[in-house]
Amino acid sequence: MNKHFIFRFFCVFLALTYILVTPSLANEIQDIPLYVNERQASENAKIIDNKIYIPFESLPQDSGISFEWNETNRYLSIKSEESTIASVVNKISPSVVGIIGNLKQSAVFNQYGDDYALGPPVASGTGVIYKSNGYIVTNAHVVKDMENIVVLLVNGNAYKAKLKAIDEESDIALIKIDKGGLTPVTFGDSSNIFVGEQVIAIGTPLSFSLQNSATRGIISGVNRAIYGSYRFIQSDAAINSGNSGGPLVNMKGEVIGINSGKYQGFGVEGLSFSIPSNTVKYVLEHFELYGKVKRPYFGFELSEGIAAKYGLPSEETLPIIKIEENSAAQAAGLQIDDEIVAVNGVKIHTLPDFSEEMKKYLPGDAIEFTILRNGQELKVNITSSEKSDI
Repeated sequence: MNKHFIFRFFCVFLALTYILVTPSLANEIQDIPLYVNERQASENAKIIDNKIYIPFESLPQDSGISFEWNETNRYLSIKSEESTIASVVNKISPSVVGIIGNLKQSAVFNQYGDDYALGPPVASGTGVIYKSNGYIVTNAHVVKDMENIVVLLVNGNAYKAKLKAIDEESDIALIKIDKGGLTPVTFGDSSNIFVGEQVIAIGTPLSFSLQNSATRGIISGVNRAIYGSYRFIQSDAAINSGNSGGPLVNMKGEVIGINSGKYQGFGVEGLSFSIPSNTVKYVLEHFELYGKVKRPYFGFELSEGIAAKYGLPSEETLPIIKIEENSAAQAAGLQIDDEIVAVNGVKIHTLPDFSEEMKKYLPGDAIEFTILRNGQELKVNITSSEKSDI
């Protein structure tokens, strides 16, 4: 048997076991739809000899039970929700690190003035092990103004780290320590997450005496365009100063987001935001290939409508408010007040929409823009460049 091993339905889904099967069908195999928590499972259940069986991997992870088939020793492990949470925390903790360092003088002198002479302020954050040979992912805002970076593993060992790549637009950075044999995380597919899905955030809030603190919550929203260039995951898992760069984990133990920030203020609770894992993977792939993120550049500046700025559903276009001299946009004949309607046929309504669509392309790619000019739609092909080329 393999991972699609099927087992007899038991007490959790006891009601299903009382379905009657006529004697004439007793030896036939029948497919029946399976619903768990009012959501249809990915595969059907089967009636075999008057007994109901299901493929255990078809159950959604919000069912409160997880299953693991051990192929080597040939046994099936079934865990309740509580044991699953503990297992996820135990699994992911060795891959979560604390990060600490001094802030650069250029970043703090204006804030601290003469008090800087008393010693450079210390900043801290969290990271996740990306590769076993010492590569660690964190937020760009954690390390961009940091020097003398030190990484603290869960076992208490500390190592000096070097900044290898940084992308402030996505708020992702990659640092490296000289240490092998580490346990990397597994990044999940953030396009498959859903509101109400249980998640766990792990990090080092406030001080290193609280290293690898775990908090539990649910996904409160997806595709949130709240700040920055890309969409975010919203959850109510508690994160605090120092959690930045730590993982947001699903109940399979996969990292589906990197914690980035939260809304703060009197009466504000449970508004935490994470960079989706698919955005993280996009950035890391560019880091490996090019040492930086290579984005198409056109030499125009866009503005959002009022609805998009306030996070409301929007069908508005994106007006061009600035065009640079000698840019690709100017060469293509774009004009100020032209409105971007679509990119290669994909409708664009917000700045994060535009940034998300640009993930598909590289500098040098020819891209078709649908624009609105004086009430008429036009198709304009633009060959993109890199910003450094302008």
